[in-house]
Amino acid sequence: MSGKRTLLNLIIHCLLQAMAFIFLLVLSALIFTAEAQQGQSNIVKPGSLLTPTSTTNSSWLSPSGLYALGFYKQGNGYAVGIFIEGISQKTVVWTANRDDPPVPADAILNFTSDGQLVLQSAQQGTKTSIANSPGVATSASMLDSGNFVLYNSDNSTIWQSFDQPTDTLLPSQHLLVQKVLSSSVSDSNHSTGRFLLLMQQDGYLAMYPVGTPYTIEYGYWNYVTPGQENNAKLNLDDNGHLYLDSINGKAGIVDLNLGDNSTRGLLYLLRIDADGILRLYSHNMDQNGTWSVTWSQPDDKCAPKGLCGLNAYCVNTNQNFGCNCLPGFALINQSEISSGCERNFTAESCKASMTYIMEAVNNTVWEDKNISVLSSSTQEACKAACLQDCNCDAAQFKQGECKKQSLPLRFGRLLESDPNIAFIKMVRPSLNAHNSASKLEVTLILLEKPTTQLPDSSLITPPPPASPGLPKEDPSVFSFLQPLLGLSHLISFVVKLLAFFQSAAHQKK
Repeated sequence: MSGKRTLLNLIIHCLLQAMAFIFLLVLSALIFTAEAQQGQSNIVKPGSLLTPTSTTNSSWLSPSGLYALGFYKQGNGYAVGIFIEGISQKTVVWTANRDDPPVPADAILNFTSDGQLVLQSAQQGTKTSIANSPGVATSASMLDSGNFVLYNSDNSTIWQSFDQPTDTLLPSQHLLVQKVLSSSVSDSNHSTGRFLLLMQQDGYLAMYPVGTPYTIEYGYWNYVTPGQENNAKLNLDDNGHLYLDSINGKAGIVDLNLGDNSTRGLLYLLRIDADGILRLYSHNMDQNGTWSVTWSQPDDKCAPKGLCGLNAYCVNTNQNFGCNCLPGFALINQSEISSGCERNFTAESCKASMTYIMEAVNNTVWEDKNISVLSSSTQEACKAACLQDCNCDAAQFKQGECKKQSLPLRFGRLLESDPNIAFIKMVRPSLNAHNSASKLEVTLILLEKPTTQLPDSSLITPPPPASPGLPKEDPSVFSFLQPLLGLSHLISFVVKLLAFFQSAAHQKK
């Protein structure tokens, strides 16, 4: 009897344990389902619309409200992008079709019934795809990671904004091989700017001016993951840890910034800014503050090539930079120092009436793009060679080598340690004055020796022919004054004028 009771108790005990186990499984499943539903509580269905001027339907929020996809103001219209909505300082982290013009207020972002995400404008008569997905999307979601995702009917990801970065990398996002971050034009204009960050096939993370070859000559910063050709990626963690590693995880980590595990409530993002500097920013979510720079490269603010635009060179100034135009040039846009420079005179190439000089700009380096190269040269020979060449606008002279170049000059910067001299061809403005005065000035310049008061220059054209009524100066006239007056250039000038008027008076008699 006791044996049966013992067996019954054992069976009851086992059943209770089984029921408890099943209860735990069901409870876990319920919790998982609730979390999953919470993570996708902001599911966007086909047929959903956004408009830029709506107070309720201008964006699709992430579950926490931190990120949003929608319209933001740009220029005289609107653009579509992802921005950080959950802080007072709204920050754009991704822009769709960033080089398209802004759209007007009548624009509609439409998640169509056939699963396409398109931007429409009746005023512009345009219909532009926002996400070129390989299949039909049945739902979409703005995630709390800052990633906007399109799903198919199997709930598989068929497109995500993380795969199409613009100028910003967010935590949990990776920059894979052959992917780039391209800077914006400015903080308020998110069109493609002048610089890019590239994860190269050879394992190098490198920065270049947009539109240049990916070679050492044009790169201005790099970092390497050794031995990881076709296998490296750039990563940013939630704690600000910025590092390079391999895609398969077999190689060690190369740290750029270690991050801070002790600090909570910080939001990070990595951005290549309009000035070509790569910066890691942090924002304290517990305070109504601004973004702070945690890490940046390169340290040299003039390192980004082309920062000052064409025909200008960069100068480091107190942890910042400035831009100088070449001699004879002026800023294209006076309100934008990086706009580049253009000539402030009209050049009449190789005309006999034009007299050119060569103006020196010391200790500057430029793009090595030459018409021709002369070896075993001198400064004077280098200037003369450019003056005699109608296609030459500038000459770079360094250590006996002369490189003739044509405009525009690119990637200029002041570098005190570099002995290179840039000689810039200029027209002498006074020679465009009245013809008679012009001829007299040329005659006087050619009769005098160059002095230290004149620019270091040469003349490309011969003096104009003498007018019929102007006799040549007799060098013996007033020669007895020379011992008394010395060799002063001012007195010499007066003497020549007196000779000129004396001859004219003699002819009238």
